[in-house]
Amino acid sequence: MAAVGVFDSGVGGLTVFAEIRRMAPELPLVYLADQAWAPYGERSLTAVRRRSVAVTEMLIGRGCEPIVVACNSASAAALHHLRDAFPHNRFVGMEPAVKPAASQTQRGVIGVLATSATFQGELYASVVDRHANGTEIVEQACPGLADAIERLGPEHAETIDLLDRYMAPLTAAGIDTLVLGCTHYPFLMEAIERLAGPTIRVIDPAPAVARQAMRLLGDTPIEQADPVFLTTSSPVGFGVQLESLLGVTAQPKQVRIDMASETEIVVITGDLTAQSVDAIVNAANNRLQHGGGVAGAIVRAGGRSIQDESNEWVQTHGVLPPDAAAVTTAGAMPADHVIHVAGPIYREGQDNEGLLRSAVAAALEAAVGIGARSIAFPAISAGIYGYPIDQATAILADAVVRWTELHPGVVAEVRLVGFDAAAAAHMQNGLDRARAPGD
Repeated sequence: MAAVGVFDSGVGGLTVFAEIRRMAPELPLVYLADQAWAPYGERSLTAVRRRSVAVTEMLIGRGCEPIVVACNSASAAALHHLRDAFPHNRFVGMEPAVKPAASQTQRGVIGVLATSATFQGELYASVVDRHANGTEIVEQACPGLADAIERLGPEHAETIDLLDRYMAPLTAAGIDTLVLGCTHYPFLMEAIERLAGPTIRVIDPAPAVARQAMRLLGDTPIEQADPVFLTTSSPVGFGVQLESLLGVTAQPKQVRIDMASETEIVVITGDLTAQSVDAIVNAANNRLQHGGGVAGAIVRAGGRSIQDESNEWVQTHGVLPPDAAAVTTAGAMPADHVIHVAGPIYREGQDNEGLLRSAVAAALEAAVGIGARSIAFPAISAGIYGYPIDQATAILADAVVRWTELHPGVVAEVRLVGFDAAAAAHMQNGLDRARAPGD
């Protein structure tokens, strides 16, 4: 028989793998840990969907059938798409265990621990719609928790501190049933049960997913074979994790999953406000008062509505953090939207580069959020904010290149717009260095 393929962004899917092995110790299994891309839960749904297709193609190429998507984030982003894209293959995915939780709750208050990507997916919404049955669902996104389990281990103090922070709102809300919505989290079961206390029932969906995989196999004769472990990162490191988490001694193999980037990054000399793109980026102050520099030019070109919408955003959300973005319409400009990020004012003694990279990433993530396929950047912070233009443009170009490598094809075009030939030359130099081999 063909091997059953199991994949996750990292070690989380091993909780499902272990359940399948417990039910069928001789079943041939191929487990792929996409650790070069971990964690999926902190990436956009579009990026996770594309990556899941590439991983699935590799597993099918190795003769795997069926395939278990042992990752809640990948299931939320891609399970329906995978079934459409590969109609001759069978898939088992992770479905948040809201249905069994709804049947077991006594007070009608259910907590769900999951990644942001899981909560954003259509799969989660449909499960809640079909099975919540009037119960109150308390959702708790857990940024960084899967990554901490991956990097530090489930017993590390930083991992437990994060878990404690995310459990507190759930216990305060009076839940009596807790759904683990990420395959990484069962590795924290002892700590979760301690923090939850004896009155909260914790539901791990891994056994149910393993049972569904076995049902798909039916009476298929099983040919005994040792499991195969693959990783897109360090096979030595993954081997250590297998030993520590499952007590399995193995020699994983490293595989490469190539995804050609479809993003075109170009340097333009000209007026940012005249760019015919889906969104332009504004290097704003954190109060979104657009009086000078690029911000002033944007309001002059687009009209008063941009400042009015910015004022409304600040009234609703407060000042703009350095790692976030605000979106307004673009008024009279050719673009559809303006994405406002708080470009750092250059100061000695602060992490200028880190702040600038955060602003670039926030702008690109905001573009994904509004469905923008083309986006134009100015030389953020290189004008009135005092960031040396050669440094600012080098960091800007490098941050764009790195982001598009990690999110291939999510944005079709990025324009780096220099207001004059000299500024554009700095942009091009930065882009050339970012693309240089070995950098």
